[in-house]
Amino acid sequence: MVIPRRADYPRPTVHRVAQWKTAPVGLPYTPDMKEVDMHNRAWKIRARTAVAIAASVMAMAAGGTLAATGPASAASSASAPAINVAQDQFSLILPDARAGKSTSALAAPDSVTAFHGFSSFRSITIQSQGFDLEGRIQGRLRSHNFKSLWQVYNLPASSGWKVWVLNYKKDTSQSVLKETFHEEELIDVNIDIRFRVSAAALRNVSTLRIGFETLRLELNGTTKDFTVVNGDSGGGKDQDGNDVPVDFEPV
Repeated sequence: MVIPRRADYPRPTVHRVAQWKTAPVGLPYTPDMKEVDMHNRAWKIRARTAVAIAASVMAMAAGGTLAATGPASAASSASAPAINVAQDQFSLILPDARAGKSTSALAAPDSVTAFHGFSSFRSITIQSQGFDLEGRIQGRLRSHNFKSLWQVYNLPASSGWKVWVLNYKKDTSQSVLKETFHEEELIDVNIDIRFRVSAAALRNVSTLRIGFETLRLELNGTTKDFTVVNGDSGGGKDQDGNDVPVDFEPV
């Protein structure tokens, strides 16, 4: 049997590795063939990596969130993606004791003035009717802690923003509220919540904004916003600004 010399075999490139997966029948496994097999394995690894990277980029471009596994999943709040919030116009909340007075009279010295407005976390274009809509909102929200305001009136954190407003309107002293206002600083809040909108609620809806109510407090020229992220303070708005019921569930 004549064993071919090294020069008898053309040196294959990475693009030709498929023809050298195994040695030809009747011929020995030469060093060239071994090298080609190594290139073949390396090419497969690079190909799998490229597919994984492409899938990650597509998911992020579509607004998806990739979940890590293992120790890497315990990331700090600073590493979570920031939620881009679109804020609607704020409306003044009139305390009962001063209802009927002008807006300028309400902003009295040493008095906490409150406003409320809808904060959109997600905007969705509805292209089909007759189906329920489900999704998930994840990310980091920069806000003052609404739970501190709830503690002023001994409210559970699950209470809606309208319950807080009822207590605020009755608070003629505002002593505890003022103290809390001065103490509050901005914090990063990790958000991870699922939402569901029924097909019936989406009838005639072409654009849906999903979000939560924000309370804006002003005292002596200082303004602080408290976004109330709980089920009773969230909801949706259609293209005309009408309310759309949304069910929320923490993850």
